[in-house]
Amino acid sequence: MRRLGGVEDEEKWLAEGIAGIQHNAFFMHRALDANNLREVLKYSALMLSELRTSNLSPQKYYDLYMRAFDQLRQLEIFLRDESRHGLPVVDLYELVQHAGNIFDHLIVSIISYRLGPLQL
Repeated sequence: MRRLGGVEDEEKWLAEGIAGIQHNAFFMHRALDANNLREVLKYSALMLSELRTSNLSPQKYYDLYMRAFDQLRQLEIFLRDESRHGLPVVDLYELVQHAGNIFDHLIVSIISYRLGPLQL
């Protein structure tokens, strides 16, 4: 999309981004409830793809970013509980290396920061 600079355009892009985050977060939460790791990762990645925009001012982007990050708190809890998804941290690390774009880096950051350094 081309940035037109209008306040109304920026509000529209922000609303679309928020709607996308909410939509994918809904399905991510359903997958979390079902302990479905594959679907959790899929909808997490789709949710985070809403952050790939250059159409927002820093303030609006921060709002969008914080909404997505708030949803990731549930993902963190899920990933920390090995009994829910059945994979040790090292295997999760390997799994997310195949994810594209920003998602793998965010997940690895969450895992390594919250769970401590990985013993590879």
